[in-house]
Amino acid sequence: ELGLESTRVNRLAKTLAGLGFLQQNADRKYLVGPGVHLLAAQGLHASGLLRAALPELEALQRFRFTVSLGVVWRSQVSYLYHWHPGMTSAEAVGMSDVFPAATSGIGHALLAHLSDEEIRAMHPDFPESVLPQIEKTRERGWAYLCRSKKPLSATLSVAVGQFPYAAVSFAGPLDATARDTLISELIAAAQRIDASQQEYQNRNVLKG
Repeated sequence: ELGLESTRVNRLAKTLAGLGFLQQNADRKYLVGPGVHLLAAQGLHASGLLRAALPELEALQRFRFTVSLGVVWRSQVSYLYHWHPGMTSAEAVGMSDVFPAATSGIGHALLAHLSDEEIRAMHPDFPESVLPQIEKTRERGWAYLCRSKKPLSATLSVAVGQFPYAAVSFAGPLDATARDTLISELIAAAQRIDASQQEYQNRNVLKG
């Protein structure tokens, strides 16, 4: 896929295996190694975000909509937490793949804190046709995307932090009444997540 020579790929794979980022199975095929799991675990531990958010995300489950926490990176939303009714929180952590920010409520909630010029510069592949929807999100302070009307499928999202670094959302059959009822719950949860995150970071700065 990268157009590299097989000998070079083999050398790179052996190097990554030596560092613990890859490992070989009985068929000599390369698999993800413990180093990748270590980086993921240490990254989540060091940021403190999932730890700060988990109690609030679990509390939001009582409304029986899909509950998510995500970040934007390179025009994609990465879901740190994606819970559906019937799942456990353990199953919800890191269970969802990346999703285009242009069609994600979380993506809209986070990108709305950038100007159109900043979005164009930082995300050159972002569709120009979506920018009016981003402007609506700026005006409201939260994102509401209706994916389909029959059956109704929509996403309601709120950014976390004064300088947003994540967003939390509901998804499901959210009509206007449910949206207007739940937005205050989502905003309050986002504020509490940020307060908990700031407290965690301040404790660790003091320790350092």
